[in-house]
Amino acid sequence: MDYKYTFIGPSSSSTTKTGTVPANISKTPASNAFKVDIPAYNKSSTYPAGGSPGVEKVQSLYTVVGNLSLVPSGNMRHIKTLSTHLPLINYNRYNYLNGSYMSASAFTNSGNFIKQSDNSYLYNNSSNSFLSLGRREVSDGFYGSQYSHRYGDDNDTIEYRPTAFQQVKEIFEDTTGALITVPSGYTQNKLSDITSDPYVYTMSGGSTLPKTYVIGSNIYTYQGWYKGAGNQGSINPTFPPNVTFSAEFDDLKDEVHLVYDVKLVRTVTENYIDTSGAVIDPSWNGTQSVATGSTFTATPAVSKTSAGTEWLYQGWKLSTEPMSAVKTTPVSQTINANTTIQYIYRKNEHTLTEKIVDSSDGTTLLGVASNPASVNIDDNDTYTKIPVATLTDTSGDDWDYVGWENVTDASGVVNSSGTPVSIANVKGNKEIKYHYRLAKTTATLDLTPTPKIIANGGTVTWTSKLMNSGSTAMKDLKVQSTSIWASGLSNPVQVTYTPAIGIPQNFSGNLAAGINLTGVTIPSGGVNNYATISFTTTATGAVNQVLPAEIEIDGNLTAKIKADNFVRIDDPDEPNLNQTGDSVFENLPDFRFGTVNALAGSQTKKLDASAYAAGYNPYIRFKDQSLSGNWDVAVKLGQFSDGMNTLPTSTSISLNNGSFNTVNGYNTVSESLIPSGSVANKTLYSDGTSVVLHAGTTKGVYQINYNLNDVELSLPSTSGVSLGKPYNAILDWELSVGP
Repeated sequence: MDYKYTFIGPSSSSTTKTGTVPANISKTPASNAFKVDIPAYNKSSTYPAGGSPGVEKVQSLYTVVGNLSLVPSGNMRHIKTLSTHLPLINYNRYNYLNGSYMSASAFTNSGNFIKQSDNSYLYNNSSNSFLSLGRREVSDGFYGSQYSHRYGDDNDTIEYRPTAFQQVKEIFEDTTGALITVPSGYTQNKLSDITSDPYVYTMSGGSTLPKTYVIGSNIYTYQGWYKGAGNQGSINPTFPPNVTFSAEFDDLKDEVHLVYDVKLVRTVTENYIDTSGAVIDPSWNGTQSVATGSTFTATPAVSKTSAGTEWLYQGWKLSTEPMSAVKTTPVSQTINANTTIQYIYRKNEHTLTEKIVDSSDGTTLLGVASNPASVNIDDNDTYTKIPVATLTDTSGDDWDYVGWENVTDASGVVNSSGTPVSIANVKGNKEIKYHYRLAKTTATLDLTPTPKIIANGGTVTWTSKLMNSGSTAMKDLKVQSTSIWASGLSNPVQVTYTPAIGIPQNFSGNLAAGINLTGVTIPSGGVNNYATISFTTTATGAVNQVLPAEIEIDGNLTAKIKADNFVRIDDPDEPNLNQTGDSVFENLPDFRFGTVNALAGSQTKKLDASAYAAGYNPYIRFKDQSLSGNWDVAVKLGQFSDGMNTLPTSTSISLNNGSFNTVNGYNTVSESLIPSGSVANKTLYSDGTSVVLHAGTTKGVYQINYNLNDVELSLPSTSGVSLGKPYNAILDWELSVGP
């Protein structure tokens, strides 16, 4: 940076100049700073003329630089203006009377360098074209005091700094050149400094400039860009705009104009529907904002997939048109109002070839109508079918359905007839085979014991109903017991076969080895498609023991059929109550205390062991199969009476040391008691007060056990019993279930 200047220095405030004092000005190397040597000041030996005490007379001297001009090296055209930066200039007053300085306020100097046509910069500020380097002032003041005022110091430094650059301006306008509302993230009349010479400008964010945007009721559509004022005729329509050019250091030439067409906005709604008019997938639908009068075009996908299903494009129509108006031409519609365009799709279809084959080889087609056949199924749908259980071929033979084969996806794997025919998410064409074999029949079988609760050593009659549930006659029958046969049950050596219509027949043999029912036939269909099979056994076992029995029938059946049941050995001391229902007592104790001697004082009595079978201990067995699973067992003791006289209500029965058990494997051969806790000691007074023995929160079968000696009768001292008469009291048991 070079400089030139004209020095003007010290002058008085009067019209008379005091002379010229040169000032040395030099530029600091490698810095935009000037060093100015302010000349030393010699005060005058006389005061300004006209001075007198009480009246201030001032003589001011200024040091200024005029016409200071800076010449940037390298012709830096990108700099528009420079500004000066002066350090703080101190202000001192010197008292000539006492030789001291007094501090005062300070000031700074400022101003701008204005660029000239030759690219130099001439200093100027708001008041004059001089750059002040300081002021010297001599005055006399009130009462004869004399002062010298001095501003600045020798060798002060002036810095200059660039304050503005040549700039590129970005302008958003419509096709008439009028300014428009800019899209989000952009600024109208944005200025970018040109900071070097040469300088290549590239628009920031040009690649992300929106092609269209909507503000209020208007839609703005990109038309292109051009460089320089008044050049809209040379618009570049490339999108996105790639705005890059070399700056010309001319404000009008270095403008970037982004041109948008502005029209009222209209909404085009795009809906994807099936041939019934229902929306296929809401996520496919959408809206677009377009300009009024524009032509909307679209190219719907040939196929689209939603939730795994493939849909094929069929055509388009306006929402105001019927389905019969579907067009297969390219989508093209002039938009003058908000418009809904519907794209019609249907599911892709696949062909399933169905074959009915002989299961013996899996290939021979049966002689039945429409074999093979074909059906169509939509893409990704689930193919299901219920094959007929029995069919008759052209020769009159019956065939039973045995299974199906997905030849395409699992060749050789025949799914049993019990497996539903189902192929989920069908993709592509398929071949399905339905396997049949020459007819066999199916049957149902049950087994009922009479009685079900049996005394030890008693006789049980077992009856089975065998019903033909198939489509052909049942024959070649054989009945046999299975391995599920309790050792406490005797082995029958004869069975009685009774048809629905006809005379009973006895067949001898060994049920364990199997007894053939030679010559019998049970027809299919109708009301006579059944027979009964009966036999007897003896049953021996422990109290409450479960004795299971199972039989099976074989013959011309698709598979052997079985039926099972059981009997339970009754308890002579606590007979089974044979109650039905979800929540019932099965066994309840009968407390027998035997003979009690009459005493004047109170006394207690244990249960009489001789009144029960050897080894007996009292228990309460119950089941709760209710939905809630919450239950409690309570009991009330009535007053003891001989029919005429009663014992005091303070008479009581104590139940001590009870154990709580879960009946595991209920009604099975493995039925057993699992200890599950204890039962608190309870006393039942003969006043009818209900006492809860135990409660639970889980449904099941349970048993509360007491030892014979843990049940005790307490008689008060004033019993007043009648001698030789039996006294009885009622135990009222209650099983409560609920929330």
